[in-house]
Amino acid sequence: MYRKISQDEAKRMMDGGGCVVLDVRTEDEFALGHIENSVCIPVDELEQRLDELPDKSARILVCCRSGRSSAVAAEYLDKEGYENVCDFGGLLSWRYGYVEWD
Repeated sequence: MYRKISQDEAKRMMDGGGCVVLDVRTEDEFALGHIENSVCIPVDELEQRLDELPDKSARILVCCRSGRSSAVAAEYLDKEGYENVCDFGGLLSWRYGYVEWD
């Protein structure tokens, strides 16, 4: 089962390395700003794009805009056999900064 974690815990995991940050917002939302080195696979494309994720034992941290889509995506990954999925919710409350594109 996937775990719901705080954004502080997610940030500590990112700083420690060895995890994939999966942003499940749309490509347009991702282009407006995202966490550095995150991977964008919109939640509605996840089923078709699972091959873009590492093996099923990798730590995957899932985020979206408000927290709803990240929960849906984390639950789906869990159902598909991913063993180390953490949902840290929406980026609306993310306070650690973004990489922004013009």
